[in-house]
Amino acid sequence: MTKYNQLFKQQVIDFYLSHHQNLSLTLRQFGLKSRTVRHGIAQFNYSGSNGLAVLHTKRRYSPEFKLSVVQAVRSGEFTLLEASLHFEISNESVIFQWLKAFEKQGITGLLPKPKGRPSMKPKYAKMPPKPTNRLEELELENLRLRAEVAFLKKLDEIIKRDEAKQRKLSRDYAKASR
Repeated sequence: MTKYNQLFKQQVIDFYLSHHQNLSLTLRQFGLKSRTVRHGIAQFNYSGSNGLAVLHTKRRYSPEFKLSVVQAVRSGEFTLLEASLHFEISNESVIFQWLKAFEKQGITGLLPKPKGRPSMKPKYAKMPPKPTNRLEELELENLRLRAEVAFLKKLDEIIKRDEAKQRKLSRDYAKASR
């Protein structure tokens, strides 16, 4: 019943209690789902009116806390509903997700996931760090010269290809004009 304010929740609980705990009548009166009302009743029975308070902040749970909740549920100490009430977790489905993650991945499944989009890899390789000794300086110079030679070879290849295209076009033009 998180999306409902505390006053509305209290009205639903009061109606339920004043009508001899008739759940079906309460559901029809307020147009709510059975699970929603049952959870609200359990919150009220466990914590009183304070259990109906709406928490507007999204809570973050530490991996240690998640692990203790998962262990309590797996040992049979609490059901999902009881654990959500005891540990003040908004919904049983949160604990259910923790259980699934724990069963699939172990403790690592309870660690927080990285948020947002992963950063892009750079388009170009980073420049190597400044050389600290003569050998590194010579290796860096060698690397630079190799890159320069490769660049010049590629440039020469492109120029030759363009010249060949020009010769072919001029031959074709000469043939066409005869």
